[in-house]
Amino acid sequence: MRATIRGVRIALLVLGLYWLALVVATHVPAQAIQQVKVNDKVAHNIAYSGLAFLLAWAIPTNPKRLSQNVVIATVVGTVYAGVDELTQIPVGRTADWGDFSADLFGILIGIIVYVVMRGIILKTPFRLEA
Repeated sequence: MRATIRGVRIALLVLGLYWLALVVATHVPAQAIQQVKVNDKVAHNIAYSGLAFLLAWAIPTNPKRLSQNVVIATVVGTVYAGVDELTQIPVGRTADWGDFSADLFGILIGIIVYVVMRGIILKTPFRLEA
């Protein structure tokens, strides 16, 4: 099954909107946000799981090269997680290794969910290709 132009556009649109919402949510000054009763690390896990899943979905892939798609999505998500933590400092929020670790764990979860769902939908197992 090949990626269609329409499917890629939808994936990119959803990714773009999600990423924009993530940037806004993580860069609102701390004193301007209402305290929500959710564990901060859980929020990071969920946010970055979604980002990683959408990144992997938005990258057109040859079924025989799924591992490249996973690596690209993981690297892009990881780099953004670091940039996101550092760019929160100017708006009065903190850069935290714990948050970064939670982001990375969320990326791992999102990639695993993407690979499993893709395998179920396309009925193809994931194989690491060199």
